[in-house]
Amino acid sequence: MRARGFTLVELVVVVCIVAILFGLALERLTRYQELGERTAMEQNLAAINVALTMKFAALVVAGRGAAIEKEVGANPVELLARAPENYLGALYAPAAESLPRQSWHYDRESGDLVYVPSRTRYLSHPPDAADGLRFRVALLEPSSRPDEGLRELRQAVIRPRQPYTWDID
Repeated sequence: MRARGFTLVELVVVVCIVAILFGLALERLTRYQELGERTAMEQNLAAINVALTMKFAALVVAGRGAAIEKEVGANPVELLARAPENYLGALYAPAAESLPRQSWHYDRESGDLVYVPSRTRYLSHPPDAADGLRFRVALLEPSSRPDEGLRELRQAVIRPRQPYTWDID
């Protein structure tokens, strides 16, 4: 009578297939985790841009639109109704290795808002930006429309200090 069950070769094939599927699933999981981190960072930047736009609108309504220039170098997180949960506060020249990953802080020395990413597999940034991605409030120059006779004011937005790409897709 023949014994029923798997042969050793069949067992090895099944284990190899399961290992390959597990490896693919793990790679996808880390990819989606990094995608989520990038999305959360971009959402915080979008909220800061909305807060800067609202501040600009309030100043224009009050007749002091040019006062938006005071936001350059200021901490933009203070404009938010609620700071991000991973915001560490305004720090003075913190050591990059002492900061927790996936957190924000305002560097008082440079006037930059800094995001310290935890996953950087798909992030390409300048080599000197190892301590985080740096953002700063900048003024947009008004477009020149001489034909309409409109006077435009400079508006503040948050921009990266150095270009970076975080291509996951």
